[in-house]
Amino acid sequence: MAGEQAFDSLYSLLAAQRDELIEAWSTETRQVIASASLARAALLDRMPDFVDQIIAALHPEALPLPPASEIAEEHGAQRLGIGFDVSEVIREYGLLQRCILKIAESAALTPNLREQGIIGRWLSTGIADAVAQYVKQRDIETQRQTSEHLGFIAHELRNPLSTARLAFARLQPMAPAEEARWASVLDRNLRRTVDLIDGVLGQASLQLGVEPVIKRLDLKAFLQEIVADAEAESQSRGITVTLSGADGLALDADARLMRSAVSNLLNNALKFSKPQSHIALRVGQSAGRLEIDVLDSCGGLPPGKAEELFKPLVQRGENRSGFGLGLAIALQAVEAHHGTIRVQDRPGDGCVFTIDLPATSQA
Repeated sequence: MAGEQAFDSLYSLLAAQRDELIEAWSTETRQVIASASLARAALLDRMPDFVDQIIAALHPEALPLPPASEIAEEHGAQRLGIGFDVSEVIREYGLLQRCILKIAESAALTPNLREQGIIGRWLSTGIADAVAQYVKQRDIETQRQTSEHLGFIAHELRNPLSTARLAFARLQPMAPAEEARWASVLDRNLRRTVDLIDGVLGQASLQLGVEPVIKRLDLKAFLQEIVADAEAESQSRGITVTLSGADGLALDADARLMRSAVSNLLNNALKFSKPQSHIALRVGQSAGRLEIDVLDSCGGLPPGKAEELFKPLVQRGENRSGFGLGLAIALQAVEAHHGTIRVQDRPGDGCVFTIDLPATSQA
């Protein structure tokens, strides 16, 4: 034991009593912090490895390397999983320091300045890294739960809304001629609500880390359906929407996410294009890439606006309807397919939004 053997350095003392140090720390941690029912392996986690690193750093011939953070980071994430709070993570490193000093005191050994500096540096870095990872994982879990809740609400809203759309489709032909305009307004807003909910569902899936469900899509039929869904809005503003270049092409994609991306770009074009104008969807494939262009007739972008378009809650113009989320959601959906969206300003005419994706084989 310590009282029966003389030690010339803190390194030799801790190397000889490594197991005793870990046992003393686990005993104090269980008494002060952890539940008695917590399994020993879960309590120890990576702390023995962290102790070994401290001992190695104390060796008289050890290089003055910076404290490693990987072990402490993993320890912080594990502590979140078993229910520790941040203050308890900090406290257990303080308990380790106290146990080291107790062992040194029982051996009548006073750590020199070098040894004190090493211990202090490793413990302070360990605390910082463990807490940083703890907070990071906690924030990720909070976001996951929020997205899951949001996705659940959107899904529950979508079901009765779909039923309402079907019922309206049956009733619309029966409406008197003088009510046709109001029926068109109702139909348009039902479609907008469905698009919004689909966007929320897509965004929630991405934030939850759900892998896209990739299926082969006939690109022309896929885009024609999106154009048809936007027909009520385009007709109400006298805007012509055309589709070209999609013949014979296929797209491997998650249909819901990609529909959200293209629909948001098309809805954005309809929102800002001038009445009685033209919107074009063009599809092209070259050099291993597939591009879907949406050309609008908005008249061009204000100076410096292109850099802000894909930021959430940033709106494109003076029209303040909506929440400024459409382009941000579209970009997230495309990035989930290893693609991107870029915008080209055509001053005095409009903009070209391009979805750029890895190309797939022809159908």
